Amino acid sequence: MDVKIQLKIKSAKEFQDRGNTLHAIQIYRSLIDEFPGVPEPYILLADIYQSMGQSRGAENVIRVIYEAQPDDYETALYFSQFLMQNENWKKAIDLLKGLNSAEPFAEYLTGYCYYRLEENELANNHLLNFVKSDEEPELIHEAYFILAKIGFELQNYEDALKHAKKAELIFNDEWELYLIYAKIYYKFKMFNHSYDSIKKAIKINGNKLVLHKWAGKINLKLDNFSIAKEHFMKYINLKDQITSEDYTYLAGACLLSDDINNALFYFDSALKTDAENKRAIKGREKVLKMIEDNAASDF
Repeated sequence: MDVKIQLKIKSAKEFQDRGNTLHAIQIYRSLIDEFPGVPEPYILLADIYQSMGQSRGAENVIRVIYEAQPDDYETALYFSQFLMQNENWKKAIDLLKGLNSAEPFAEYLTGYCYYRLEENELANNHLLNFVKSDEEPELIHEAYFILAKIGFELQNYEDALKHAKKAELIFNDEWELYLIYAKIYYKFKMFNHSYDSIKKAIKINGNKLVLHKWAGKINLKLDNFSIAKEHFMKYINLKDQITSEDYTYLAGACLLSDDINNALFYFDSALKTDAENKRAIKGREKVLKMIEDNAASDF
């Protein structure tokens, strides 16, 4: 890079560090006018606009140099990551298509975009291509983490478990990984393993609603009805919008733990939310029958 460009960029960054963003913008604009074919001033100017919340202005700046030099790998890669940062997943994929054969990192980015679009088959294919390349080692375990989540959604539970174990080498402090383990083992009907995994997830971050829902479901399978009730209760207490299904799970746990009054209360709550909830209807009928039988036995 030309020494003059380097010095001006250094000066602009110093102004930026001192909070004089406007002066930095002026320097980058003057560099763009003087050296329109050099990508760095465009990228640095786009970064400033992005930091100021002006994503449209940032995109317009970077698009100028990209359209002028569409074959420049670094510019295309920066632009694709910029689009991803702004959640323009489809635009990013279109741009990345020309880069996949050039660099495994582009495969990873493409797979991630498809994952965010919930196009799991395509995401799976690109991420598998990335991990097979055995490059970018700092991203390999993150790719395995995503592959584990995708594998579960695709009902490829053996693959999901294999990928989760590889991801665990780095992500052993991530609650979501142990939730994946819990869900996989649940599908395998290995409920003790599932419970061990969900306990690890809760230990890492017990404020995540979904963990208590799954802990409740797992404990129902283990006949730990009182523990299931505690988790469903915590799930409902933490949740803003409670569904009929949520109330039904809690009511069922209450019923199985012989907490008849609360079972009736939560079945009623489920039906107030959704009068067509068949599980709640059947559960309520069962509770009323139990109450009637208990009343009869008292005579």
